[in-house]
Amino acid sequence: RIRETLHARFTNGGRSQRLLSGAQQCRELIGDPLKRFGTISIRMTGSRSPSRIFAFVGVGVALAALALAFAGKSIGHFLVVADSLHRSDAIFVVAGGTPARELGAAALYHLRYAPLVVVSLAKDPLPAESRNLAGELSPQERSVRILERSRISSSAIVRLTQEVESTREELQEDFNYALANKFRRVILITSPYHTRRVRTIWDFQYESMMAALVSPTPFEPFDPDRWWRSRHELELSVHELLGVAHFLVGSPLPRYSPRP
Repeated sequence: RIRETLHARFTNGGRSQRLLSGAQQCRELIGDPLKRFGTISIRMTGSRSPSRIFAFVGVGVALAALALAFAGKSIGHFLVVADSLHRSDAIFVVAGGTPARELGAAALYHLRYAPLVVVSLAKDPLPAESRNLAGELSPQERSVRILERSRISSSAIVRLTQEVESTREELQEDFNYALANKFRRVILITSPYHTRRVRTIWDFQYESMMAALVSPTPFEPFDPDRWWRSRHELELSVHELLGVAHFLVGSPLPRYSPRP
């Protein structure tokens, strides 16, 4: 009876009202096990046939594949920035990518590129109660522990106290700290795929007032020639391209939804 009902509704016009009516009859036949999850509404728009939609999608995928084939390596190399390093006043560890970014900062510290390592206070995506129940450190304390384990003295580690939610906000706090301490030049260390976004934001907003050198950590692998050949690196790369675009249009969206 269910098959006959659906067949009749799909073959006799296919209008949204008939489909909804057919769905109602099916629910009456088999019950509605999803009621406890709330009402599910079905809305059909337009009369475009599925074959035309699939054709448009197929053309889009083909064009994207061609663009990827021609521009793949260029996109990968566009994402990675590696400035020539010189002695600076401090090394700023851009939040995320733990422990690779912290290890990269420790290596630069021991190579005497700067006497200080600065760690930001990034917003924790998890509530503090969850961290406490699991017995885990906060992201900032975890970063500090890695730096101390890398033989950096506590006196050389600076913890910023203003919570930040995004790379843009974090670089703002980095700049504020550097300006307040009259630094002349800083090093910003982050993941290879993240360096372009950091370089873009700093160039647009702070480079005219404070020189910064962007360095990719060598402790996190990223192959710019093959970034699209694994789902992991493809996701990272697309995320960064969207991040750059998001900044260039004014950063209208917050990184996290407000907590109730």
